[in-house]
Amino acid sequence: MQAVVEQAVGQAVERAMQDSTDELASRMERSMAAQENRIAEVYERVAASVVIIDAEGPERTNEEGVVVVPAALATGFVLDDAGHIVTAAHVLEDKTSFVVIFPNGDRHSARPLGDDVPFSDVAVLRIDATEEIEELVVPSFGSSSSVAAGETVLAIGNTLLGQEIAVTLGIVSNPDTSFFRERYEQDNLIQTDAALNHGNSGGILVDLNGDIIGMTAVIARTTHEGEFVDGVGFAVQIDAVLEVARAIAEQGFYPRPTFGVVDERLLTPTAAKQLDLEVSEGSFLIELKRRGAFARAGIRPGDVLRELNGTPINAESPYLNVLATLEPNVPVIVHIHREGEEYRLSITPDLRAP
Repeated sequence: MQAVVEQAVGQAVERAMQDSTDELASRMERSMAAQENRIAEVYERVAASVVIIDAEGPERTNEEGVVVVPAALATGFVLDDAGHIVTAAHVLEDKTSFVVIFPNGDRHSARPLGDDVPFSDVAVLRIDATEEIEELVVPSFGSSSSVAAGETVLAIGNTLLGQEIAVTLGIVSNPDTSFFRERYEQDNLIQTDAALNHGNSGGILVDLNGDIIGMTAVIARTTHEGEFVDGVGFAVQIDAVLEVARAIAEQGFYPRPTFGVVDERLLTPTAAKQLDLEVSEGSFLIELKRRGAFARAGIRPGDVLRELNGTPINAESPYLNVLATLEPNVPVIVHIHREGEEYRLSITPDLRAP
């Protein structure tokens, strides 16, 4: 009798477990289907605000004597109903002709209004059209402050396989991080594993509410140590993008300070030894504008910038990052090293404007 009872209990438990497993599988299937439908809905709604930018430069003759026209395909998105288009500044470099291609295939010429290089990768174009452009669809902008690690996001942009917009799915790995890019530690970045390619530059990162939370801009291929990495992309937080883009749309530039430094390099102990310098930290000044604030104050190429207002210039705080914290037309104490001597001067940075 006991054996019969135990067998019945075992069968009941097995049925219960199977029912639970079937229910869990059914719920997961319904959840995945709902998410897929949500992704399709978001893409259909948001893609109308995304454009392809066909940029060309002036004709030139290459080393083989062949006449070529530099060209690039990038992505952009509608900023407002006045015809302003936001994109990544680096894809417009050395280009002189711009055509904005809408999802329906309509093409409009555009002109660059300004950019925020080298402080950020934001640039703004304006469509050359006197009549109302029916294709303009202003998207919904979210806030970067609400983005969380693990959140599902969509990256929407040009695939570089042609003039078409595609979508990729991923998650947010880090909602607020930074990435060293050339001479600048670019902050206000969202890290994601959504697949990005070079054509995505200037595209959008969107949450599942259909709100734009970032502008795709950077793809990491290697670490600082040169190790290969895959599946790491970055988007500039939309709050930072909109602050800069709206200022450019209104006045042609975003107000930044400048000392007239054209080129500089962050010192390392190795570089300092090669240059036979007594200091191993700071920014080695290579080229200055002849009428810039530093040049007017007597600073010259070959000097080493050590500090700005007491903030040291080093790997943790590169020159451009420290410069970005200053205000135009507000005096700054500048610490300079020259030929074994230390100098501190009060210098007022100019307003960086076109």
